[in-house]
Amino acid sequence: MRLSRIVILTIVFLLPALLFAQNKNYSKKEVDAMLDMLDSAVVHKKEYQKQRQQRIDSIEHVVNTCPPDLYVDNCKELYSALSDYDGRRSLKALERIEKTNAYQEDKVLQTWVLLNQSRVYAIMGLYHNANGITNRIDPKELTPEEQQHYYIICLRNIENISDYLSDISVVQDEERNRIAYYDKIIELGLDEVMAHLMLASKEIELHRPEGALLALARIKTPQEGRRLIYQLLALASIYEQKGNQQNQIYYLAQAAIENIQSGTTEYIALARLVHVLYGYEEGEYVNRAYVYLMCMMEDANAYPSRSLSLDVSRYFPIINRAYSSHHADEEKADQTKRQSLLVTFALLALTLAVSFYLGWHQNNARKEKKRADQLQKALDQATIADRVKTVFIQNMRHEIRTPLNAIMGFAQLMSNDLSQEERALYQNYIKESNDHLLATLDDIIDVSNMEVGTFNFHFENFDIDTLCYERMETAREQLVAGVAFNYQPLQKGLQLYSDQKRVGQVLHNLLSNACKNTTEGSITLSVAHQIANDSIEFVVADTGPGIPPEKTDVIFEHFEKLDHYAPGLGLGLYVCRLIARALGGDIYLDTSYKKGARFVFTVPNKDIE
Repeated sequence: MRLSRIVILTIVFLLPALLFAQNKNYSKKEVDAMLDMLDSAVVHKKEYQKQRQQRIDSIEHVVNTCPPDLYVDNCKELYSALSDYDGRRSLKALERIEKTNAYQEDKVLQTWVLLNQSRVYAIMGLYHNANGITNRIDPKELTPEEQQHYYIICLRNIENISDYLSDISVVQDEERNRIAYYDKIIELGLDEVMAHLMLASKEIELHRPEGALLALARIKTPQEGRRLIYQLLALASIYEQKGNQQNQIYYLAQAAIENIQSGTTEYIALARLVHVLYGYEEGEYVNRAYVYLMCMMEDANAYPSRSLSLDVSRYFPIINRAYSSHHADEEKADQTKRQSLLVTFALLALTLAVSFYLGWHQNNARKEKKRADQLQKALDQATIADRVKTVFIQNMRHEIRTPLNAIMGFAQLMSNDLSQEERALYQNYIKESNDHLLATLDDIIDVSNMEVGTFNFHFENFDIDTLCYERMETAREQLVAGVAFNYQPLQKGLQLYSDQKRVGQVLHNLLSNACKNTTEGSITLSVAHQIANDSIEFVVADTGPGIPPEKTDVIFEHFEKLDHYAPGLGLGLYVCRLIARALGGDIYLDTSYKKGARFVFTVPNKDIE
C-alpha cells in the first residue's frame, strides 16, 4: 500500500518534468552555449576544488579543536567531505575514528567504519581490501539501515570490479551477486539517499532512464547535489534512446558543470560526455573531448580512482588519435590558408607594383606631353610673334613711308613759284599726311602703354550726346556720298562718368571703320542706358559688306585687317578692345545682324577699381 502511494506521488510530480524534457529540443546554438559554460567550468576547476579544500581544512580544524564528545561526529563530517574528493585522506579520517574509545565500545560505529573503508578501497581499485572487509561482516547481524548500507557498498564494489573486468570478461558469480544485492536494496525500501542514488545509477546503466527518474523522485533531501546530476544523466539517456545527440550533449554538459562546480574529483557525467562528443557525427567536438579528457586525467593522477583511471585509459588512445588527426587536418588547413594568403599578398604586391609602375610611367608621359605642349606653344607663340613682327614692320614701312614721302614731295613743290591756291592745296596735303602719321604713332604708343599697364585714365562726367555729335562730325569727312549718317539715342541727355577721351577714341575708330567700308545705305550710332548694371551701351551699325564668318574671332587681334591692301596698321579694333576692358566694359561683334556689321560697346557708369 505504501509502495503504491509512493509510485503514484512520484508519477504525479515527475510527469510534467518528463513531458517538458521530452518535448524540448535544443538548437545547435544552445548546445554550443552550454559547452562554452562547461569550458569555463573546466578552466575554473581548480578554483572550485580550492573552495572544496578550504571547506575540508575548516572541518579538519574543527576536528583538531573540538571537545571529545563531538570528535566522532566531526570526523564523520570530515569523511563525508573527503569521500568523493581524496581517497587517502578519506581513509585517514576513518582511521581517526578507529583510534577513539567510542569506536572500541560501539559496534554500530565499527560496522559503519568498515563499510566505508570497503567503499573507499573499491573506488581506489583495491578490491581485495574491499572484499576482505565486507567478508568480515555478517549482514544478518546488522540492523535494516546497516543492511542497506552493506548491500550498497557490496553493489558498488561489484560494479567497480565489473568495470575493471569489462574489457576481459564479466564473472558470472559477480553478476549474480550484483543482481542479488540490487534486489536486497529494493526489498529494504528505506528512504536512504545513497540507496536511491545507487538505484538511479543502476537504472541508467541498464538504459532505463524512466526508472532512474522514479528512484530519484524518492529522495527527500533537497540539498543532495548528485540528485540533480543523475536527473540530468537520466534525461541524457532518454535522448540517447531517441537518437537526439544534441539534447544528449546538452544534458550531459549541464550535469558535468554541476559535477565540476561541486569541487569533486569523481566525475560521473564528464566521461560519458567525452564518449558522446567523440562519436558526434560532424566530428567538430574532438578538440573539446580531448580537453575534457585531460581534465579527467589530471584528477585521475591526483586521486587514485580506479573507475576514473579506467575511463581515461579507455578513451585516451582513441581520442588522442582523433585529436592528433583533427589537429593535423587543422594544421594542414591553416598551412593551406597561409599559403593562400601568401599567394594573395604576393599577387596584391605585384598588382600594386605594376599599378605604381604604370602610374609612374603615365605620370612621366603626361609630364613629357605637357612639356612638349609647352614647347610647341612657345614655338607657336614665337612663330606668331615673328609673323606679327614681320607684318608690323611691313605695315609700319608702308604707313610711315607713305605720309613721309607725301610730306617731303609737297614740301619740295612748295619751294617753287606757286599760286596761292596751289600753295594752300599742298599745305592741306602735308597736314593730312602729318595727321595720319601722328595717328599711327599714337596707336602704337597706346597699344604699348596698355599692354605694359602704364596707360593712364582721366575720369569725369560728360554729356554723351555732345561726344557722339563731335565724333560723327569728325568721321563725316570719310563718309561716302549718298550714305546716310544717323544718330538715334534711345534717351537724350544721358551723362557718363568715365574717360571721355578714350570713349571718344573707341567711337571714332568704330565710325571711321564704318565710313571706310560702307558705300551705300546708312550708318547708325545709337545709345542706350542699361539700368540692370548701370552702364551705357553704344551700338554702331552699317550696311556695308559685313565681317566674313571666318574673321569674326580674329578681328579684335592686333595687325588684323579685312583687306591687307587697305591703308592702316590693323590696330583699330585691337585698341578698342583694350580700352573697353580697361574701362571695365567690353566690345563685341553682333553676329545676329546680317545687313552689314554691328559693333556693341559697353561702358560702366563708374570709376574703375
